[in-house]
Amino acid sequence: MDDVMNVDFNNEKKVLCEKIIRDINAVFLKDADLSSFEIIPKETNCNKSPVVHVDHNLGLESWCAQHVYDHAHRTLISHRRQTMQQQLRTLQQQQQSDALAKYLNVALLINPDVTTFWHIRRQLVQKNRLSINKELQFSALVLSIKPKSNEAFAYRRWLYSFQSADAIDWPHEISICERAADRCSSNYHAWSHRQWVLQNAPCLLLSELMRTEKFIRKHISDYSSYHYRQVLLGRAYELCFYMPDESQPQWASLRELLAQYQLNCSEPAGPDAEPLLQLLLPNLNRSSISAQRLRSFLYCCNVAASDMRLCAEQRALYGARDCFELHRRASLKFIVEQCVRLLTGLASGPGLYLAPASGTQSNELRKFDYDSHPFLVAVRRLEFQLGDKHRRWCNMHLNFGHHEQGGN
Repeated sequence: MDDVMNVDFNNEKKVLCEKIIRDINAVFLKDADLSSFEIIPKETNCNKSPVVHVDHNLGLESWCAQHVYDHAHRTLISHRRQTMQQQLRTLQQQQQSDALAKYLNVALLINPDVTTFWHIRRQLVQKNRLSINKELQFSALVLSIKPKSNEAFAYRRWLYSFQSADAIDWPHEISICERAADRCSSNYHAWSHRQWVLQNAPCLLLSELMRTEKFIRKHISDYSSYHYRQVLLGRAYELCFYMPDESQPQWASLRELLAQYQLNCSEPAGPDAEPLLQLLLPNLNRSSISAQRLRSFLYCCNVAASDMRLCAEQRALYGARDCFELHRRASLKFIVEQCVRLLTGLASGPGLYLAPASGTQSNELRKFDYDSHPFLVAVRRLEFQLGDKHRRWCNMHLNFGHHEQGGN
């Protein structure tokens, strides 16, 4: 008797799960603009559909989520075993593909960390059973509830491998990354995906510099955003990026930083870079350095100086935090390293692209005579006054060496 009751209960549960999955699939078929998915906290069945669809937002009541997921999981695993054991006819494959999609949708929305299910979706895409554009939309839907899903981000990169770079809406991809990072702090996968976007769409450099500053001001302790900004600055300098017509005062943040280090840089009447270059790069051999490289050097150093000021402002508002200090150090390190690389000839050459520093170049940087450079002497003198811990960092990462007189 008990066995019969258990069978009846399992059949009822299976029928209920199938109905819920059909309801979810109906929403996918009806609404091509779904933007988010949520599990709605609700402990009991109220004798109505647990699928909620309002204004392009899809929800599933929590009381049934585990049951629906388990049913979809069993169905998908069973299908995978069957396909591994036998070759299905084309008609059967088409019919099963349509059925599989609805189970995959439910399973991955509830638990997107199952790599096997993403592989099944890849197989369906390769067989033209699923549309790339709809798959991009689906993966964005997954990220709306699981913003740290590495599988969803990896799936998006795989989908884009079938499209030309010119056909991809890169700003939209940046927006997806930003929403994911906004929903979940220190979202390594979102920021890594954003680096991939930047690598493929360097035209976004300027907008990214502006957007990341706003993000940092809003998310003051998200060090992943600070690290991305450091990557962004390095990429801008590698590509010799600068603003040809700046409406803001020329290199204002860099001039302010030099003033803090007690170095006098007279304000020129026009956009003359010579006073700055004389302070930062004295006795530079200009014959091997392009004008664009020098302009990019000043622009990127100005951004780094602006970030140092931003860290000081954040610290004044919110108190001392590791992320402020670490980003300030990274910005200072960028300025010092680029000065030394130019002065030692490691960043010279006719081309605009600048390769990252190699191990050999790092050894050359350590041999540089910092005492012969007024700007670096001034930096060392004032930075050494910030405490023994910071002094040790300067010795290790800025190659200043331990100069007791410089710290007095």
